[in-house]
Amino acid sequence: MEEMEVPTEHLQEKIHEEAEEKKERWTLYVALSTAFMAVLAAIAGLMSGHHANEALINQVEAS
Repeated sequence: MEEMEVPTEHLQEKIHEEAEEKKERWTLYVALSTAFMAVLAAIAGLMSGHHANEALINQVEAS
């Protein structure tokens, strides 16, 4: 009795495409979260400079 050979090339192709798509989604989420953290860091840096300037102004006014 002969075994039937089932063509699996199409299935393997589909599996690889899905894996690549998931990998691309993962890198998209990493890129977006990194950009968001960079924006927060920039805002924190600006606020830090603002508060340092305010402290210096208050110190000058107090003396």
